Amino acid sequence: MKKPALLFVLICMPVFLTGCWDRTEINDLAIVVATAEDKAGKQDYRVTIQAPLPSSMGGSGSSGGGGGTSGEGPFLVAQGTGKNLRQGVDDIQNRLSRKLYFPHRRVLILGEDLAKRGINESLNAILVEPQSRLSTFLLISKGDSLNTLKAQPRMEQFSGEAIREMAKARIEMTVRDVILDLERPGKEAVIPMVETSSLLSNEKSKTEIAMKSFAVLKGEKLSFITNDAETLGVLWLREKMAGKILTFPVIGIDEATVQIIDNNIKQKFAVVNKKPTFALSVRATGTLVNNEGNYRLEDPKTYHMVVGKMKKEIIKEIQSTINHAHSQGVDLFGFGWYLYRTHYQKWNTDWKNGWEYTLKDLKVSVSVDADIQRTTTSGNVEKE
Repeated sequence: MKKPALLFVLICMPVFLTGCWDRTEINDLAIVVATAEDKAGKQDYRVTIQAPLPSSMGGSGSSGGGGGTSGEGPFLVAQGTGKNLRQGVDDIQNRLSRKLYFPHRRVLILGEDLAKRGINESLNAILVEPQSRLSTFLLISKGDSLNTLKAQPRMEQFSGEAIREMAKARIEMTVRDVILDLERPGKEAVIPMVETSSLLSNEKSKTEIAMKSFAVLKGEKLSFITNDAETLGVLWLREKMAGKILTFPVIGIDEATVQIIDNNIKQKFAVVNKKPTFALSVRATGTLVNNEGNYRLEDPKTYHMVVGKMKKEIIKEIQSTINHAHSQGVDLFGFGWYLYRTHYQKWNTDWKNGWEYTLKDLKVSVSVDADIQRTTTSGNVEKE
């Protein structure tokens, strides 16, 4: 090879040997696992992030527990404010030495006040951010969402992981699921509620996480929060009662408790006097785990009596949920979405306009086919 050619090759080689010139080292990143968003006054937003601190997560010489905003525990909680959510994130970034990294975010928590004003801006912020994942679990907090990220649950190293595990055991509403429900005609979104709690009744500090209810939306805004019976009603309607507990009165003050093995629901539609009507058929099977009245289920009459009480309780929970939602003009189950998919022409011409008012008079019947397949207790211990 001639010297000019060799010289040209030697000059060009460094261009192809630059390596990862735009690399970002992992120790230059703050990996965000959870974020919380709240309204700060009428115009501003408050954004909170939670990021693990690897050097404090149980390694050699580390206590591995607790947490806080100063870096003394296994996670960092930082907060920023701005006129919009992006400014809130930038406010945090300006005070951190590491770059915020969102692809591993597991949960997004929206404050109750923000949800009442509308969640569209929070969802849009995710859609326009390339790092965000639609598989992130979406929750709404009672009060400010900041408190949930500052909690220090004992069973997990940081609250974001505890919230994710609990969300998986409920109805698993991701950002994608909520966006789809908001876009579906005749259906509203239902999102789990999260709040701080404690494991002992006499504990003043609330360091644990609890999920006891659901936030029911009307459009993009929070309409109402379910009570205990309505929470179970939502789980029945979403076919998520498997593994959950159902307690119901039998005779007097005696109660029975059944752990649900499986449940499913089917709907039938009919037009009566030019108005839509629906019939829901619920199938539920379970195991008797508590028998205060010491009822002998091997006796057919006793069995049918106890199962009859179980059916009555299930119907009450479902009906109370549907009635409350429909009184608010909220299609929680998605009856309108069913009509849109199966009777589009009729939906578009007769029912689409004014559907929220039609809901208030919509007739929905509920029937239950229940079965207690086995027992784990016969009730009180009796001497022979």
